[in-house]
Amino acid sequence: MTATATRPAPTLAIPKSLTIAAALVAAIPFVVHAVATFGGYFGQDDFVILYRAGQSGPFDPGYLFQDYSGHIAPGMFLLAWFVTALAPLSYPVAVIPALLMQAGTSILLWRLLVRVFGHRWGLLLPYAMYTFSSLILFSTMWWAYSVQLFPLLLTMFGAFNTHLTYLRTRAPKHVVTTLLWTVAGMAFYEKAALFLPLLFGFTLLLGERVPWRVWLAHGALLAGFVGLYVGLTVSRVKEGLPSGDVMLEFLRRSVVDVFLPGLFGGPWTDPAMGAAIATPPLGLRVAAAVVAVAVVVGGVLVGGRKAVLAWGLLGAYVVVDLALVIVTRLPEIGPLIGNDPRYTADAVPITVLCGAFAYSSLRLQRAAAGLLVVLLGASATLSYLWLAPGLRFEKSRQYVATARAALQADPSIVLYDTRVPDPIMNTWFFQDGKASRVIGLLPGPPKFDQPAEHMYLLDDNGSPRKIENVRDAVVGRPGPYPKCGYAVGYDTATIPLSGRVDGRRLLRMEYYTSGKGPVTIRLGRTTHEVLLDDGLHVLYLVVDGSFDRVDINRATQVDPMCVVDVRIGTPVT
Repeated sequence: MTATATRPAPTLAIPKSLTIAAALVAAIPFVVHAVATFGGYFGQDDFVILYRAGQSGPFDPGYLFQDYSGHIAPGMFLLAWFVTALAPLSYPVAVIPALLMQAGTSILLWRLLVRVFGHRWGLLLPYAMYTFSSLILFSTMWWAYSVQLFPLLLTMFGAFNTHLTYLRTRAPKHVVTTLLWTVAGMAFYEKAALFLPLLFGFTLLLGERVPWRVWLAHGALLAGFVGLYVGLTVSRVKEGLPSGDVMLEFLRRSVVDVFLPGLFGGPWTDPAMGAAIATPPLGLRVAAAVVAVAVVVGGVLVGGRKAVLAWGLLGAYVVVDLALVIVTRLPEIGPLIGNDPRYTADAVPITVLCGAFAYSSLRLQRAAAGLLVVLLGASATLSYLWLAPGLRFEKSRQYVATARAALQADPSIVLYDTRVPDPIMNTWFFQDGKASRVIGLLPGPPKFDQPAEHMYLLDDNGSPRKIENVRDAVVGRPGPYPKCGYAVGYDTATIPLSGRVDGRRLLRMEYYTSGKGPVTIRLGRTTHEVLLDDGLHVLYLVVDGSFDRVDINRATQVDPMCVVDVRIGTPVT
């Protein structure tokens, strides 16, 4: 009787201890990543996305379905609106949803692995390749990418799990749930369009067959998404492919320099410009490539036809990943884009799943699995911490903090909207790369480009600098009245300029009046209504257009004014 009572203990102990080990494999990199992420800040696209969220409503189709550099991501923009409405420009509030999705993805992946392969110690190794992946952890320190990738992976493994449930129960409701997971993924990242071929390959690897109507439903959803995407975006596909040499260099950088080292605990190197990674030493790259070849060949020897199918599915996914970059980004950026892990990070969990299928017949003992996981985890964590400073956006944090402190000390400050330094927002953001996008959501909110007697601009550190004059100026010609210049009353006074003004400039006008009140200033097709103070003052007014004269009148019951000097140019502090 005693033997009977104790017999189930080993079978119960194995899942429990394995589950604890899996929890540690997920929790350790999650905590490391969370600490490093909370030590970072917003940067680049983050400011544009959040600024647009602050100017829009949650049910505005134009906002939710905007073409953002070739992305249609209503889910991401809805999330951006939510965190902005909750706490504008609060980095901790913004990153918490991404971290929660990271945790959910790890849970769903482990559940999928156990459901497919059973409770095996060997599963810890592919699982650790995902949870410790420096490619994923580093690239998702950038908030804008984290709210694309983690929703994609969360919905991907949600779809895999519910599809597996359908295969085992054949209940139609699980097909519907799988489709809903897919829709949710498409709402955040267009790569969710690849769920259909992934689910099809997953079904083949399991040796299952699915009625054609199931694939027809998935195909109809995919066709609808493609139609919506094409209808709402301007094609980013460039005319003409890059040269063969450029493509080969890009493929080498993406696969040999970044992807393979990242899979095996690398890349053991420094961060580079933007979200890129510096090229690892040659010996480490060669070693990673040799290990990759050995893993593929070993999988075929162990797993046979199933391994060939698994590696084929992985290869097809990576080819699509890289082909998308080749036809869209490579022609304008060049092969250095291959060093950016954002374009291959989503292939890491596919590698994990395909590798688990390839080696599904291999039984790895607890000691061996534990040793390999410790070595992989330690190496990957070192790589991640080595890379993490590259995406902390310290310059952005300091810039916003400096501007916030200055505006809190003097909320009346009016700012001339200027470009911010490249480390905060790159030059290719053009009109979006300005201070108003970076600090526009601060409490107040900050005043930009409003008529003012004293106007400031933010320097490269975020400190307000008072504008003293304008340079490269187009000036008003001398007025007819020696001590008054131009007398402005009910009748319009026209001030001819020394040349034509084109584009965005700053108007500086010296005036005198004994009666405060409104004045109308017409500059070409643009009209400005400005309130003037009595006495001798200076007016700064941001102008944008094409004109060669300034028309001013005071069509109200106030005293006339004298315009002594007008000049329009670039601000000087």
